[in-house]
Amino acid sequence: MAQEHQYELDPPPKRGAPDAQYQVVAARRQAVEDRAWQVPAIIFAAQAVLLNMGTGHDVSGAVSVAAGLSDAFVAIMAANLIMRQRRNQLAEYAWLHDYELLHGWDLAHRESDERARRAEGVIKIKMNRAGKLVAGVQPHRTWLIGTLTLGLLGLVLSIYVITTGKTV
Repeated sequence: MAQEHQYELDPPPKRGAPDAQYQVVAARRQAVEDRAWQVPAIIFAAQAVLLNMGTGHDVSGAVSVAAGLSDAFVAIMAANLIMRQRRNQLAEYAWLHDYELLHGWDLAHRESDERARRAEGVIKIKMNRAGKLVAGVQPHRTWLIGTLTLGLLGLVLSIYVITTGKTV
């Protein structure tokens, strides 16, 4: 019979150095944070190449359709990957946060928006409305929307070539 996983932490002693499991989860989260921009940036470049290929002057309709559909397919795969990365990031954040609470430690693992709000009160950060709007959007959402938008452009390109018989 399979053992059921529990995500609740047993209450540890209030003092002491972080145990190995905490260190592993914290290191893994930091590694993910360090690489978080790489996957969407590579996907964005791939989509740009596919769209460029699909809209070239001397390409056939079949190449345009294939490039556009490939771009749409890449967008779907990328969206899945970005959402999975974010889900895992939030799960590790929650685990580390709970661990720190149970140990009575200062909370080192907070969401970036929460850290920024706390810093605004201490540092008195001045930011205009446009800056707050841009800084307030979570990066994974920006990448997700951008990736899906480029995928939609690829799909529109394919539909246009199929229905009109013309290349762009």
